[in-house]
Amino acid sequence: MALENFDLQAFAQALSIPTQEALEALPQIQKQPIGWKFAFDLLKSSNFNCRFYGAHTLQVKIARDWDSLNEERQQALRPELIRLVAEQCDAPLNVLNKVNQALATYALRTVPSEWSNFLPSVIESIQQSAQDAGKDSMRAGYAIVDFLELFPEELNRTAIGSAQQAKLVQDVKESLPFVLELLTSIVRGLPGSPEIANVPVFAKQLGQDYVWRTRAWKAILQWLQFGISRDTLFVPILEMGLHQLQILAVHQLSDDNVTDDDEVDAALAVVEDMVGNVNMAAKYAQTVGTL
Repeated sequence: MALENFDLQAFAQALSIPTQEALEALPQIQKQPIGWKFAFDLLKSSNFNCRFYGAHTLQVKIARDWDSLNEERQQALRPELIRLVAEQCDAPLNVLNKVNQALATYALRTVPSEWSNFLPSVIESIQQSAQDAGKDSMRAGYAIVDFLELFPEELNRTAIGSAQQAKLVQDVKESLPFVLELLTSIVRGLPGSPEIANVPVFAKQLGQDYVWRTRAWKAILQWLQFGISRDTLFVPILEMGLHQLQILAVHQLSDDNVTDDDEVDAALAVVEDMVGNVNMAAKYAQTVGTL
């Protein structure tokens, strides 16, 4: 696609609608070197459609044109992506999710060789960047849970070398206790649950909303696929899941609008996966039988 006399500003205006013509032309723009700059320009727009397509373009460029960036530019992209996630944490969820997809795609390129201890690092960085940007802590929590829910999906569907994938999965497994502790602190925000200490502010806030408790349950289910190798982690999570189901049942019977069927289904899916997973069931069969 020739870019001579191509009006990117007018094209961005067309994407704000978006027009069918603009959507058909977007993949061609994404193939061009100028696509990098165009992505960041769109993300500065006040129009949410433009931001969405800007994040989408950025994710596509990272996935397809990574090698067009020198090493310095690749490294500089990490704080820029963290900043973008923090900035978009109060945008519509489709925009936030697309920016998180770009961050996840970057992580798949750099973890662990250029980004070790990835999961604690990314969560801390999003929190700090959101705070620096003056964003509410609950909004930062939206971004964090959204990322934790989508990253395992991105890892599963992205084709990467087997050696790199093995190293990446190992880095992820090492941080699994941290991730599961964070997510379970959210689902235990359900009224009637025992109080737990040292819960991040955003986790307490999200725990008061059954929509985000549901998403935390779904994220837990995604992370279980990596396996729980320690009895000291498996048992508390399974016990917690069974206990939360009992509390959820009480709320449903009282019809107090504290929860909904989606949250119950998500919690049940986690417990069923833990009990029915072939690998975990074989390892913890005696433990499961006592619960």
